[in-house]
Amino acid sequence: MRLSGFGWVRSMNSLLRLCLYLVLIGLVTAGAAESMMPDDVYSAESSTAGKPPVIQVFKANPMQLDTADSAAVYTFKVKRAKNVQITEAGNEIKNISNPSGATLNGTATGSPASAIPTDASGNFVAVIIASNDNGSAQAELTLSLAKELLSVGPPAGTTDNQTEQRTPRWLGQYLTPRTSTPSTPTTHNEPIFFKCPSNCAYCLKPGEAASLGYTTKCSDERCYFSPDDQQNWYCYSEPEGWCCANGKVYQSTKSQCIKIGGYWSAYQAEAIEACQPKGYCCLNGQVYYPSTQAQCVQMGGSYWSTNQAQVMERCQPPTCWCCLKGQVYQATQAQCTQSGGACYATQSQAAAGCRQPGQGETFPPTHLR
Repeated sequence: MRLSGFGWVRSMNSLLRLCLYLVLIGLVTAGAAESMMPDDVYSAESSTAGKPPVIQVFKANPMQLDTADSAAVYTFKVKRAKNVQITEAGNEIKNISNPSGATLNGTATGSPASAIPTDASGNFVAVIIASNDNGSAQAELTLSLAKELLSVGPPAGTTDNQTEQRTPRWLGQYLTPRTSTPSTPTTHNEPIFFKCPSNCAYCLKPGEAASLGYTTKCSDERCYFSPDDQQNWYCYSEPEGWCCANGKVYQSTKSQCIKIGGYWSAYQAEAIEACQPKGYCCLNGQVYYPSTQAQCVQMGGSYWSTNQAQVMERCQPPTCWCCLKGQVYQATQAQCTQSGGACYATQSQAAAGCRQPGQGETFPPTHLR
């Protein structure tokens, strides 16, 4: 190594020169190492600059898990986030607190396939949510399990006419740590779960139930638990609300209401409003549809329950008797005021207002002749 400009060093004794060289070499080496350090965790950028976070990268490898011990590795890069949460099939696998808002760039390893609940087709969703004081951003990936990993037969707690899965699937239990060399997973027979009754047929984790508004748990018995016995599912009933169908409002669950093509709301007043007969509202020559009578009256329009063609024909702009330059004629309010005239409700009122003694011969606007 040649260190130019340091001729004064030659005047030192050999021991001091050696010490100085070692210090300089250490500083140069440390700087080079720092410049090559990958930002697996975060970069020095730390200002949120009054903007919401941005998710620049969110990907998984592999996208399909084909063995019971396989796990997805999620790669992410997020700017300006003060908190980042990654969930897999509803289970949190990473939660990063980042008060400075520095750019986060790293990885997170998911659960083994044997511990992941999926839908009926073997799919599951991974979600990343980034947030700061100015907002949040979200991205998701849909992954899947290989067909040979899916259990045979319907999941516990389902019914013949059920269109959505309410209970997770039991997969083989895997006990070997993920960091060890993959080996044949240890499988067990499906345990006996509590069977959810028909009036409380949703088998959910407490957090999932709360997010859906399912607040009534019908039993403390577990309708499912993860193969590692660390997560629990319980039976919940779907809350009742109000359904508008065929012009009538009655109490019903959301799924029952939607099944018959109705409109469901948790609030009775909202369902009653939705059940009002719909017609058309004529306001200032414009037709607004669809509309309830109450909505139309509130806007100051006239309500029509006839078909659209009749409403379009009858909904004409309001007219008045217009006085312009001593002349009285019928016109729409818009035509009269745009021409500089004055509108009157009756012809006699317009004639009285138009009397201007000594005024010469005048003519109405050419577009109204």
